[in-house]
Amino acid sequence: MTRALVALAIASVLVACASKPPPDFAPDPTLVARIEAIRVVPRSEYACPGDRIRTDYEAVLDDGTVLPFARDYDDDNPPALHVMFLGRQSPDAVSHAGGDWTADRDPLRSAVEGFRLTAVMRARPELTATTVVAPEYSCVPHAFGFSGAAGLPGPDVLLRLGTARSPFYDRLLVLAVEVGDAPPFYVLHDADMVPPSDWYVIESQGGRGERGARGARGALGVEGRAGCPGGPGGAGGIGQAGGTGAPGGPGGSVTLLVPEDERFLAGLVDARSVGGPGGPGGHGGKGGPGGRGGEGILVNGQRCDDGSRGPQGRDGPAGGDGPAGAPGNPARVITVSSGDVFGSRVPQALQALLDFSRN
Repeated sequence: MTRALVALAIASVLVACASKPPPDFAPDPTLVARIEAIRVVPRSEYACPGDRIRTDYEAVLDDGTVLPFARDYDDDNPPALHVMFLGRQSPDAVSHAGGDWTADRDPLRSAVEGFRLTAVMRARPELTATTVVAPEYSCVPHAFGFSGAAGLPGPDVLLRLGTARSPFYDRLLVLAVEVGDAPPFYVLHDADMVPPSDWYVIESQGGRGERGARGARGALGVEGRAGCPGGPGGAGGIGQAGGTGAPGGPGGSVTLLVPEDERFLAGLVDARSVGGPGGPGGHGGKGGPGGRGGEGILVNGQRCDDGSRGPQGRDGPAGGDGPAGAPGNPARVITVSSGDVFGSRVPQALQALLDFSRN
């Protein structure tokens, strides 16, 4: 048997053995009575917002024996404990059937409390365990680009950048990004892990210009003269060139608010106002249809052949791309008191982080 066939046979056996537990699968009551505690055991102490938190679970028996809660199920050898025996909940993560979790993508949700994971033994609800996975921010993006609608200026972007302290970090960078009239979104980073300048890249780009107009179709070729045979039709006219694309929109404005006592934070932001690309040239017009051949006349009672239709005209060339939009003005930096950086209306999670920082 070849290696490929052996591998296929092994895979088939594994698929046949592994299956979902039946709906009535339940733990042995005698074993449940011996459980003194359960544990939630994440495979990592840290998780980034939006990441998967791989987690195992254990039961501690009255004699100190530790039994794992299985993730898989074998019809021929059912596990003593399975993750389906656990109820799981978290305000900061979403649970999955196999036992893992997905951390909430909003970094503010876990900034103060971390990712709190709770498991409850369904057969004995008094057996409850909670653990906390600390947040980390290596996956949180720090470069953002925003574009205007077709041919229009880039959106106005307002940035609010300050620092805070959490139970997990002595110094966090907190950036609020407001684009146009949309509500702000927030990003967090460990201040000790970022370079000293140009960490945040923010770009407001004008919209791409509209496509140029399509060129007009070429004229119909002239009709051939009647004769014996009829004369050929004339060639169709050449299609007109497509119009030049419209210019791109100008770059939008970027404004940065930083605390008066931390003006150096402005150096962490590389703000760009870029003109949008010019619109593509219009399609060239289709070549005109060839003229109809001339009609064959009667000669000695016999009708002569009609002339052939003229050739189709050439399609017109595409128009040129439009010019790029003009860049906007350099970013404006405004310093305000530290208490005013994020404004008067902040989400509850951010307020909790700011309150912790003041304590």
